[in-house]
Parts: sequence; structure tokens; C-alpha cells
Amino acid sequence: MPRIETLICATLRDENPPWPEDGDDEFVASFLARSGYHGVQALLHQHLQTSRGCEVGWPQAIVSACHDAAMAQAMWEMRHRELLSQVLAALSSYRVRPILFKGTALAYDVYAFAYLRTRGDTDFIIPSDVRDRVGEALESCGFACELGVRGDLISHTADYSRTAPAIGSHQLDVHWRVSNSQVLSKLFSYEDLHTEARPLPALHPLALAAGPVHALLLACMHRAGHKQCPYFVDHIEHYGGDRLIWLYDVHLLLGQLSPSQYEAFLKLAERTGLGGACLEGIEQACACFGRSVPETIRNALVDLGSAEPVSRYLGGSTMYQYYANFRAVEGARNKLRFLVQLLLPPEKYMRQMYSQVTPRWLPWLYVRRVTIEIFKRLHRTIAARRPVQKREQ
Repeated sequence: MPRIETLICATLRDENPPWPEDGDDEFVASFLARSGYHGVQALLHQHLQTSRGCEVGWPQAIVSACHDAAMAQAMWEMRHRELLSQVLAALSSYRVRPILFKGTALAYDVYAFAYLRTRGDTDFIIPSDVRDRVGEALESCGFACELGVRGDLISHTADYSRTAPAIGSHQLDVHWRVSNSQVLSKLFSYEDLHTEARPLPALHPLALAAGPVHALLLACMHRAGHKQCPYFVDHIEHYGGDRLIWLYDVHLLLGQLSPSQYEAFLKLAERTGLGGACLEGIEQACACFGRSVPETIRNALVDLGSAEPVSRYLGGSTMYQYYANFRAVEGARNKLRFLVQLLLPPEKYMRQMYSQVTPRWLPWLYVRRVTIEIFKRLHRTIAARRPVQKREQ
């Protein structure tokens, strides 16, 4: 593990590591950049707020930056919680009970304080037949649906946003399936999650969150999915499953499971084919934060291995994932529709996404989009096959 990540993890384990003797201004800048990328500055503040950071020789610049990040996140959290309360009440009036999962659900379930779980949006899943009602409810709360690639075979989510000077920017990611991937989208339904969902009173009396077993599986799947699926931190595109905030989620969730829940988790990992992804996520979380799991559970996950189709999918290249999603579509007609939706998004989307591109001829925009995507995928595939150069940060 690089030096900066090692230092972060030791701090979050409450080991009180000293600041490196050679930790000059350049190292400070790198530490701030990496801790910001990992989404853990609020957590670091929690561990340094008693001025312990200064006592062990940490630069004031680090302590102040983490304090400022925590305060900014806490202010955002207050506004976001108020908006979510409005949303949950509106959805209830439309007879919809969403189930929260990922960041916000975990923030109010397993973290000591919600602002410690840095995030940019709130994810929740709804029954697929209430999408129109949900859209009306969210619009009544001032949220607008963002333009995105649409298609019933390639998109199972809709993004809603609300931005104003007084409240900042807030996003909702509305799912009717847990993933846009054909392979992953069928692993958990709203009904599946509802059977084990539990109240989230720390957020709102109407709030429901995925139960701990489902939450852990989804956390491991989400992390593994970003090896090939991009995510954005401060508007910068990233790939990979190494963000420490995701591993910290896994660490906290593991601490909640009872013996019977561990057994239920193992059975569900086997049924969904997520054993390999869960093993990798759990082992990395344990290595980073000192968590331990029953050896019987670890051995059972090892036995499941990475030969499962879903684990092969998550560990495969982007082109393999496209192929696997294509194969997962049922019926020749639907396979053709899948290709059309994938390669030829609606004209409105293309015009907005490529508003600065000339010429404006629609076929040219499609050719340009496909060419750029192929180049990006090939570039990433070639880069991934190069020998890894170990660098000290």
C-alpha cells in the first residue's frame, strides 16, 4: 500500500501514527489530494479533532483542511437531510416507500455521525411500476430529471438534481433495478430488499434502508463494479475499487453482523455469484482497518472462488462486460434493441452532450461517440496490461 494510504489507514485504526520526518510541503499536498479522493477527510478530522494530530507532529495544514472538510460536509448534510425529509414525505403521499442503499443509507445506519460518510448523492430503489409517480413527487419537491442515456435494456436509473444558492447542489439516483448492467441488475429486486429492509429513524420516520446482509453484498458489488465503470470525484473521472471510504463501509458493516447474519450473507453470496467480489472487498477492508471475520466464512468465500459468472463479469475487461451484458439479454429481438440503445442514444441526448461539436450532422455525432468510446476502452485495456510501477507517494 502506498505511504499515504498506509498513513490514512493507521490513523483511522486509532494507532496515532507520527507524521513522516520527510513529509515536506509536497507530501502534504499529496496527502490532501489523496485523502480527498478517498473521501475520508471528515473521518480523519474525527480522529484528529482533539488536537492529537498536532501532538504527534502532524502539520497544521492537514488538521485544518480536514476540519474544514468535515464542517463543509456537515453543513451539506443538514441541507440534504432536510431535502430528503421533504422527498420521503412526498413519496409517501404518492404511496411509494423507497429503500435507501449505499452512501446515505450507510451514513445514517452504521456511521456515528452521518456527515462522516462523504458522498455526492442519495441512492434509493423503487418498484418499477411507480416511476411516473416518483417523478411527479420529486418534481413537486423542486428536483428536475437530468438528461441521460435512456433505454429499458441499458438504463435502470434516473438522476434527479436540485441546485440553488441557499442549499447548494443535491442529487438523487432513483433505481428500479440495483444496476444498469444486465448481468447485475437481476441479482436483487426491490421486493428482495424489502423483505429485509429496516427503518432508518436517524434520517426520517418514513425512511427504510437495505438490511445489513444486503447492504454488505451491495457494498462489495458496488466497489467491484467500479473497476470498469467510471465514477467521479470533484468532477474528475476515475476507475478502480480502491477508494478507502468504500472499504470503510465494508469494515463497519462487518462489525454489525451477527453469526446468523454471517450465515445468511454467505448463502446469498453463493446464490448471487458475488462470492469472489465479497472475498476481495472483505479482505481489503480487513487489511486496511484491522477487522476480522470468522475463518469459516472466509474459507467458504474462498471455495466459491472467482469462477462464478458474476465474479468473472466484475473482474473482466470492459469489452467482456459488454459481451456478457449482451448475452444476458433474453431473445433475439431484445438483443438487437440492446445494441441500438447502446450505440444510438436519443437525438436530444446527443445534441446536448455534443453541443460544441461541429459539424452538427447527427450521424457524424454517433460515429464520433462510438470512436471515442472504443479508443478510451482500448487505452484503458492496454494501460491495465502494462507492468505496474510501484511508486512511493
